[in-house]
Amino acid sequence: MTRVFLTTLTLCAGLAAWPAHSAPPDTTASNAAVQGLMFDPATGQFTDAQAPDGGWQAFAAILEKAAPSTNTAIPLTPSQLTNRIARLIDTGHALDALTLIQQREQALAASNPLGDDVQLLYQKGRALSALGRHDQAIALWQSMTESFPELPEPWNALAVEYVGQGRLQLALNALNMALASDPGFAPALENVGHVQMALAQEAFARAQAAQATH
Repeated sequence: MTRVFLTTLTLCAGLAAWPAHSAPPDTTASNAAVQGLMFDPATGQFTDAQAPDGGWQAFAAILEKAAPSTNTAIPLTPSQLTNRIARLIDTGHALDALTLIQQREQALAASNPLGDDVQLLYQKGRALSALGRHDQAIALWQSMTESFPELPEPWNALAVEYVGQGRLQLALNALNMALASDPGFAPALENVGHVQMALAQEAFARAQAAQATH
């Protein structure tokens, strides 16, 4: 179940594109409504700050007149929230995304759920990486590979972080682990090619340097 869930969230960006994120990270986040979402600490639910246009908005207004205490907002499902977070990261609003993630984590901790929200962890790693907090992202990816070694996505994400630090052999090891869990995982297959090419270039450079000294 978890494996299928994560496949839809896979980042297909190759390692060669590491230095450039999709958009510059933001530096501020709204305290009340984060990117159009309202969070209720009492219920742990997220809802759209603005009601939809059209008939539903008119119907909601009628309900409010009939019963002012009625909450006409429809809470977002966990999948809807995760998709909204992913879009924020993709469009350069990583700080807003991280704020929503932290609010969600607090709600989950308060309700004492069984297990981890794997989707949320995955998006948190993406947000940390987009904000340049790579050491924290690496720590999270490493933790995920220990808790969910059968999932290729955390291994692939860890490899991307290692490439950003120039640790190519560690990146290759992580990609091999991703392929061990899923031999057909396309992003890891592509990224293995990028890493192997980079390692080959390093080997040629060392060979040329050695020849120049003789």
